[in-house]
Amino acid sequence: MSSHALQEFILSNEKHLCDKPEKLVFHGSFETKSEMSNVLLLLPKTKGPFGTKKFKKLIKDDFNLLEYDDVLTEESGFFKTSGVISLEDKALAINIALEKWKGIKFHIICHSTGCGLGTFLAKNNIEDCESLILISPWNKEDEEFSALQKKRVKNLENLQTILYLKSEYNLLYSDEYILKYKLEFDNHILNQKNKSVDVVNTEKRLKSIIDCNIGDELHKLKLPKLFINAFDDKLMKVYHGRELQKLCINSELITLNSGGHMLTETQTDELIVYIKRFLNSLGK
Repeated sequence: MSSHALQEFILSNEKHLCDKPEKLVFHGSFETKSEMSNVLLLLPKTKGPFGTKKFKKLIKDDFNLLEYDDVLTEESGFFKTSGVISLEDKALAINIALEKWKGIKFHIICHSTGCGLGTFLAKNNIEDCESLILISPWNKEDEEFSALQKKRVKNLENLQTILYLKSEYNLLYSDEYILKYKLEFDNHILNQKNKSVDVVNTEKRLKSIIDCNIGDELHKLKLPKLFINAFDDKLMKVYHGRELQKLCINSELITLNSGGHMLTETQTDELIVYIKRFLNSLGK
């Protein structure tokens, strides 16, 4: 679809004011002449002191990697809206930008917020998407989940930057992990103390998660699915993975003993083992 058509699609939704479609930011590419399979990677915006470089490198060792960069896309001004943009609508825009790779088979690996995008992208690419790996996913809004997300919004609105970041890291990482890397977390937070948190867009993103019940869509998808979570995830509690696995045919659930919510950082090596084992079992 052309850039003009994408712009018309966004504007017709009335929730969006679209800048230039080419401002959707991707890193890497799918390949057709390579023996390696293609992977679309969808990661959350938040990162701790160690980031996700190691995780991405280990994926790239065995797969052609295309990563959608939600951070740089937002900074580019692509999505401008006075209201909350749903994960489904955002996925539709991403999907149109993926038209250049239409017909190329790929797998989706998604984490946290990316699980919402990944679910809708898999739905919109039934013929090309061969499997879906969801790390630290949620099923649907419930009282506990909604309360947690609303608390994050309240902290965002009321706390100074350093205190807000500390509250986020305390939720996203296990107490043991933060204690083990206390110096690294302290330095990471100090490096961000003069950076203002984008309250408006962050609040919209958190509300879009509350509004998205991915289990309603996942159970309709027949492609192979792997759910990975951790017993000590304080945000997307362990029961979300169990509920999703029960809902979905052709699915597998792996629950790690520890690692909190940010498994791509805290349990990188173990995570990669399970991901590659799953994809290899599909003959990919």
